[in-house]
Amino acid sequence: MKSLFKKQETSFTYHKYFHFAQAKWAQKMDVLLNGLSRRKLICLLVLFTIFTTAYFVYNIYAAFSKSNNLTVQNTTVIAKIKINNSKK
Repeated sequence: MKSLFKKQETSFTYHKYFHFAQAKWAQKMDVLLNGLSRRKLICLLVLFTIFTTAYFVYNIYAAFSKSNNLTVQNTTVIAKIKINNSKK
């Protein structure tokens, strides 16, 4: 159990493409959010959190709800597979 608490001797290094993508993302976000005040940023964060939470709650509700199940009412519409064994 003591081996779990030992300090790591080698540090983990990310791939250069990860650092490149991270730098590009940071630059793009800096350009998009450069002129906004702290209050507007917090409002955007709260709105984003509310919308994503509502979306996930809706998906969970739809998955467990009995009324949203897709049922086939007319079974004659279902296509039947025809096997063609034409060996000559």
